[in-house]
Amino acid sequence: MQVSCRYTAVSDVESRARGDRLIAWLRAWAERRVDSRLMDERRSIPPHIGLDLGRQGVFGMQVEEQWGGLALRSREVARVLEQAAAIDLGLGTWMLTSLFPGVRPIATFATDAVKRDVLPLLASGRMLAGYAQTEPGAGTHFPAMAAQAIAQPGGGWSVSGDKVWIGNAQWAGVLSVMAHEVGTDGRRHGLTALAVDTDSPGVVIGGELLSIGMRGMVQGEVSFRDVAVAPDRLLGAREKGLEVGVDSMCWSRFAIAATCIGAMKRAGQVMLRFAGRRQIATGRLIDHPVLRATFGETAAQALVTEALLHRVAAILDSGRGVSVDLFAVCKIVGSEFAWQAADRLVQALGSRGYDEANGAGQLLRDARVTRIFEGTTEALLAYVGQQALVERSDIYAFLRDELHADSVADRLLDAARTMRKRHGVAGAAADAEPPRPWLVAVVGRAAVAALLAAVADAEASGANPRPGAAKAAHWAAHAFDDACARAAGGSILERAIVEPAEAEEIATAWTASIGDVEQQQPGERRGLDPLLRRAPPA
Repeated sequence: MQVSCRYTAVSDVESRARGDRLIAWLRAWAERRVDSRLMDERRSIPPHIGLDLGRQGVFGMQVEEQWGGLALRSREVARVLEQAAAIDLGLGTWMLTSLFPGVRPIATFATDAVKRDVLPLLASGRMLAGYAQTEPGAGTHFPAMAAQAIAQPGGGWSVSGDKVWIGNAQWAGVLSVMAHEVGTDGRRHGLTALAVDTDSPGVVIGGELLSIGMRGMVQGEVSFRDVAVAPDRLLGAREKGLEVGVDSMCWSRFAIAATCIGAMKRAGQVMLRFAGRRQIATGRLIDHPVLRATFGETAAQALVTEALLHRVAAILDSGRGVSVDLFAVCKIVGSEFAWQAADRLVQALGSRGYDEANGAGQLLRDARVTRIFEGTTEALLAYVGQQALVERSDIYAFLRDELHADSVADRLLDAARTMRKRHGVAGAAADAEPPRPWLVAVVGRAAVAALLAAVADAEASGANPRPGAAKAAHWAAHAFDDACARAAGGSILERAIVEPAEAEEIATAWTASIGDVEQQQPGERRGLDPLLRRAPPA
């Protein structure tokens, strides 16, 4: 499956100019108007932040000009999000959440009537949007969703279900809701996507979830109780909501990678600044080889992630589609490397890294969720691994046709075959036998490493390589070597894995040494007193 832009962007020159203006404005604005520490402590983004961003058109970066948007090309969207996250990763994450799960489904799939009514408000920031997919029992696994859109005899739907971890839940004026359509015959049909106004009768805004990071951005619960939705609020085609969901997830993964690049660069920037000034027993900290290796790996990871993301953006901006596999890989490497960079920064700063006033701890907390949202790293690696087991998959096509890296593709294919043989999976086709979990996990890591090695080499050998591109390519090549070696020899974790009965035995032994304490203090009292409520107590 492939995902494309699906909107008419401005010219490359105009998009670049608009992107440059936005980035310059963000830098100047942030120094005067952004207080990341207070947003984090108060768990709220101040109103002026959203208003300022709206006036500059940030929420309309992927909205066409006829609806009041900037209609930027993908490359510029990535650059703007990178800059925002370098200022404040939590703020950058709120922006991408408002843009991609939020605005994009409506900008891309809504009827012209809905676009005319809603998009000018969204593009200008006078209304926020959210995306209601995740449920208590389902995340990115669409078949497990329980929400229903019951078709009505006169047209339209009645929507019921419970959603959780909804970005902008308490702030949004409109939500893109994913639900399984139930026909008039009572049978469950395909997934349908609908634009639902949050002030509609039956929409119940629930509690806010207090996350460990991204604390300025609201994440909440939303319930739908027989909510009447008109026929013209359909997003895309009936029972084709999977297309809307995949599009939203892929672009969100693209945007997460962009913000993670900004976070990596900022972490490296601060790390180097401190290391150049801090004196230790052997001289400056930057002169210590361990610190230089730490910074070097962060720099290499930022460079290869950026090279991959910009290659994907270039394909999108050319009008072609991009495989969902590549969006997954962008999200995997961006989130994993950003988390590592944030952790390295805290470590390099020593006690200063553990001091909240210096911002490194907040970056660490904000970066942590990127490994979870829009598909956990483990789930995405398993998916990529399954694709890499098929020689005709989009991964090999990208390596051979787009990057001209036949040797890398051949090595990856050999690694996959070695893993299949070692795990006793017979047959030439990937579906000959269900791949074992370790097989897809290890092959997935090898596929990610292969893509990074190929794209880093292409960047380093190009006409205008960026500073550090050669070192980044060297790092990526060694990472690919390690991944292939793991495929050949197996992971130590794979050999040390315990069976469920063994796990129970180990945990039982731990109970003897540490007990099983569960705190039972009453905690904070919340909610109005019953005698003060609108309806008297029973």
